[in-house]
Amino acid sequence: MITLILLCMLADPWADASPAVEYGPGAGYGQAYYPENILGPPDPAATPESPSFGENNLLTLGTDGWVVLEFTDNSIINEDGADFTVFENVMDTGSGYFQECAFVEVSQDGQYWIQFPWDATTLEGLAGVMPTTGEDPTNPAVSGGDQFDLEDLGLDWVRFVKLTDCGDAVSDGGLFDLDAIASVNWSTGIEKSTTATCLSVASPFFSSFTVKTEDTGTLSCYTIDGRIAGRWLIDEQSATLNASSLPPGVLFFVLNESSFPAVKLLD
Repeated sequence: MITLILLCMLADPWADASPAVEYGPGAGYGQAYYPENILGPPDPAATPESPSFGENNLLTLGTDGWVVLEFTDNSIINEDGADFTVFENVMDTGSGYFQECAFVEVSQDGQYWIQFPWDATTLEGLAGVMPTTGEDPTNPAVSGGDQFDLEDLGLDWVRFVKLTDCGDAVSDGGLFDLDAIASVNWSTGIEKSTTATCLSVASPFFSSFTVKTEDTGTLSCYTIDGRIAGRWLIDEQSATLNASSLPPGVLFFVLNESSFPAVKLLD
């Protein structure tokens, strides 16, 4: 019986990498600091009246430019309410907001993308609409920024977010300047249990993991289509295993083959 599986790395709610970017006309600001200036949390000093500034905090995409951000140590997951927030340097001018907008797409594998529906008049469904407050960026009730709900797309989880400057498709103030993306609802992908004989992960976001079990035997890892992805001999109650070669996707970890029927998927 597998009693617990834990990640051997600390996860956080921020984007961890930017695997692709393509700049459009007018870009340049922040490129010397890319990608670090769009990873991690948003600028904590930002307020609606005094938004983030400086090339070390922002990246200008340029007209129709785009950037992809990846969450490597966790997934954004679909739970009640908003699931992630995009932060741009929107300014409250006193008579309205100065807005520079971007389309928002998400993906589980970085190849197949789904775009959030948007409205060119109300700007609903776009990023770059609401200012950052400087308060807890993982709490949509106080953070500001623009929130997005995976429920709107019928997705349970994603690992990639793509932002594309709206160009001429939307009448706004100019070029989108990305500050950061924060997960609101997120998971490291490991289901923990004190009684399960089998556990599953949404994707291998980790290079190693620790298995703690009351039993010994063979721990097998299967892909969702039944192919073996890894196998380890567990001869002690706690073992740290190498997971760097595991493929992406939903994986099933089974201790001894007799436990395979007990498999259950993450929500």
